[in-house]
Amino acid sequence: MHRAVAAFNVSIQDARSLTALYDFLTTSVPTPFPYDDLLRSQIVYSVGAFDKLIHELIRIGMVATFMGTRPATAKYKAESISIQFHGTLVAATIPPKEILFEQEIGRKLSFLSFQDPPKVADGLAYIWEEKDKWLKIAGVMGISVDDTKTKMKLIVLRRNAIVHESDSDPLSNVKNAITRSECKDMTDFIELCGNSIAGLVK
Repeated sequence: MHRAVAAFNVSIQDARSLTALYDFLTTSVPTPFPYDDLLRSQIVYSVGAFDKLIHELIRIGMVATFMGTRPATAKYKAESISIQFHGTLVAATIPPKEILFEQEIGRKLSFLSFQDPPKVADGLAYIWEEKDKWLKIAGVMGISVDDTKTKMKLIVLRRNAIVHESDSDPLSNVKNAITRSECKDMTDFIELCGNSIAGLVK
């Protein structure tokens, strides 16, 4: 899981570079048009990095469980596979069974999104038996559980508004205001949340 966490933190730093570009362009290249879309892109990239991290943690954790190096959770035990895949898995020698299992898990997870708090908790249940996951996550983050989940939901809603609605008011078609500090706050939260979860499930 170390590589997944390292990749996540690199992605967050890459996202933050958009603020640096925003600062440079705002100061050095004045135009009649704002550079606010760079800040919006940073939010999208940050949430995307978080989503990818959760996918990776689940995939790696499930493979470890399959290999017998990690305890199986109730959700892991209840996960179904097709009879066809079971037959392929039983007969496999090359590639090794764990490679086939990892590919199948990757395929199944590719249809899922891990951004909204309930979906994150449900996904983590494959590898983490903890009953109240967000209470534990919030404790590590040093924020109340209600504030943690609410903030995550609001960030995801903003990300969805940017991606699906061009971050515009549906009636006026005017883009919603965004500030540098607001963008930084969201990215900082995503970074802390991602690293907190990784530390809990490692």
